[in-house]
Amino acid sequence: MRNLWLVARHEYRKIAGKKSFLISTIGIPILICLVMGITIVVTLTAMDRRPVGYVDSSGILQLDAQQLLADEQPRLLLVPYPDGTSARAALESGEIQAYYVLPTDYLEAPVAHLYYADKAPSQLARQRFAYFMRANLVQQLPEAYQERVLHGSQLTVRSSDGAREASSDNIVDFAVPFVAVIFFFIAVLSAGGYMFQAVADEKENRTMEVLMTSLTANELIGGKSLGLIAVVLTQLFLWILTLTLAIIIGAQFVPELQAVRVPWALLAVTAVYFLPAYVLIASLMTTVGAAAPETEQGQQISGLLNLLFTFPMFFLAIIFANPNHPFIVLLSIFPTTSFTTILFRWSFTVIPLWQLALSWTLLVITALAGIWLAARVFRLGMLQYGQALSLKGIVATLRAR
Repeated sequence: MRNLWLVARHEYRKIAGKKSFLISTIGIPILICLVMGITIVVTLTAMDRRPVGYVDSSGILQLDAQQLLADEQPRLLLVPYPDGTSARAALESGEIQAYYVLPTDYLEAPVAHLYYADKAPSQLARQRFAYFMRANLVQQLPEAYQERVLHGSQLTVRSSDGAREASSDNIVDFAVPFVAVIFFFIAVLSAGGYMFQAVADEKENRTMEVLMTSLTANELIGGKSLGLIAVVLTQLFLWILTLTLAIIIGAQFVPELQAVRVPWALLAVTAVYFLPAYVLIASLMTTVGAAAPETEQGQQISGLLNLLFTFPMFFLAIIFANPNHPFIVLLSIFPTTSFTTILFRWSFTVIPLWQLALSWTLLVITALAGIWLAARVFRLGMLQYGQALSLKGIVATLRAR
């Protein structure tokens, strides 16, 4: 066990100390901060905070606009004017960004006229005045209906057992699967490829022969896998921390981010599936690196292995249209495709508990079996150095043990 942790620590320091790792680890947070910074700057510069005027010839706007909107952030004043002449003068002098005129027969013909100079009022201005209008109009309705009409309807899809629900106004539920899959693919292509390259290179330069004098195959492969997993978890922690802080800070300046709710259940499923899925791809890459006599041959095979994990991306249309299709359920259970398929299905349907339990159990068992297989193939590859390992020979060796 001590040798296992020594190998893991060595691999972690070896990978984490590389310039390429530091660039990729720090580059993503810098990119996130840059995107959020640009979003904040564009939002602040594009948002016109000048007041919006209104002329109420109908006499229906009786509420105090400033008191009604006092708790709304960011602040935007609604200024009443007695007639169109004074409102137009305020617009031409730049005191207001636009003004609305409600005709005397507004209740019979509900059409409000909007006047502005060279630029249409901001979306915030339109939303605040619309809310102000609704708040006045609902005063004529029974109290039981006022709140519903004022804030509008919100569609919430909830499972029969109450365990899952999805709201139409929370885009995060649909964005998280795509972000998680992108991070997973980055990890697969970078760290998974490194695992293959490390084993193949060390085998070619005969470093492994020296290591095997003091280590077992299980300790060597297991230690490398643990070190690589620690590297990936470090990257993900920094990326997620940066993204979370960016959203929290951005919400202070971008109103749309204030409605973002964290889908904790989806994040928990992502974390539970990510680790064994990554262990599985790393062990398969290790197996290929140990079995291939040359690095070039192994790289061709590793490219095919990546397709096993990206396979569900070819069926996104089916997942969105019919997430409970038998073929999609099969992809949810199959180890190499379960992670991606489960995440995409989670946003569109309630996945039965037995499917989650079965797919996760098979994924964990397959990942552990992958590490065991990688260690056995690696040892066999050292005994037959320079020779291509056939599938028949690998199977015969595994049966003999």
